Amino acid sequence: MIGPDSEAKGGIATVIKNFSIHFESEEHQISYLSSWDGGGMWNVCKVFIRTLKRLSKLIDKESVDIVHIHVAQKGSFFRKALLARYARKKGVKVILHIHGSQFDVFYKNASSLLKKIIRSSLHHVDAIVVLSEEWEMVFKELTITPITVIENAVMIPAENRYNVDAKNIVTFGRIGNRKGSYDILDVAEMVFKRNPEINFSLYGDGDIKEVSQLIKKRNLSNVIIGGWIGPEEKVKIYSETGLHLLPSYHEGLPMAILETMANGIPNISTNVGGIPQVIHNEKNGFLVKPGDTKQITLYILDFFGNETYRNDLSEEAYSMIKTKFSMSIYLKKWECLYGELAGMNRGEFR
Repeated sequence: MIGPDSEAKGGIATVIKNFSIHFESEEHQISYLSSWDGGGMWNVCKVFIRTLKRLSKLIDKESVDIVHIHVAQKGSFFRKALLARYARKKGVKVILHIHGSQFDVFYKNASSLLKKIIRSSLHHVDAIVVLSEEWEMVFKELTITPITVIENAVMIPAENRYNVDAKNIVTFGRIGNRKGSYDILDVAEMVFKRNPEINFSLYGDGDIKEVSQLIKKRNLSNVIIGGWIGPEEKVKIYSETGLHLLPSYHEGLPMAILETMANGIPNISTNVGGIPQVIHNEKNGFLVKPGDTKQITLYILDFFGNETYRNDLSEEAYSMIKTKFSMSIYLKKWECLYGELAGMNRGEFR
């Protein structure tokens, strides 16, 4: 399995960490190769070469049936495509696990030559895994390679511990335009006029300096920047959170939504990517069009004005993750895909 280090920041690293902790199989053993640890272009090249050497050694000296590669877009895609071609030339089956939240935009804006390279790279793997049915439709237009939908998943607490009295709205993830962070400031300003007890907390990296300056300039006393936090810190934050807000413009299937819903915290998010597969509007959370700050504000005020509604949405959010996005279901899907591809390597499948 090739991707960022499991202790790195971001959703892909979280997915890989979940594999490293929870994947157990009598048939398959996973070796992990880190392909990203930050730094500038020189370091990116150095890490790529190191990953290629380690991959070559594993394939030559061990019984490798499958290379499972986690891919985003832009440079990540082109680097991983080279690794995929190398592995396939060595006779190994290759899975591209696509996480890129803007892959459609990336392809649309590419030159004719790059589009040809992208399509060729997608054609020359054995399986493509995407995070939602919406993304499946995108990739069916780009490649003849078989596509499998395997949604992200999380561990589920034994019981729903949602704090119905919490007045905090939290956002987890990279701070910036794509995640709708600047829209949150507009929402916070409107909410404050009607209910100054509701607070907003943004946790993540990214445009921290820019957003902090805007908070100060606009005197938004109900907004704080919390920086990047680890799993242990999240547990305490969950217990004080009434709502998770992620008004993204582009997404795959955000781990932050799954994790908060698994803890019974309802979400307000946007109808992009795979989000509508997990959030059902006004049943277990709220969906809006990207940029619709007025509707977000109305949902927030209604939500915090009705305790029974908060409890009902919380139970539905928890139930959704437990029944459809649990780690056990997720890993069984991967076990099946690995088994099919490994069988093809042994000639058991046509």
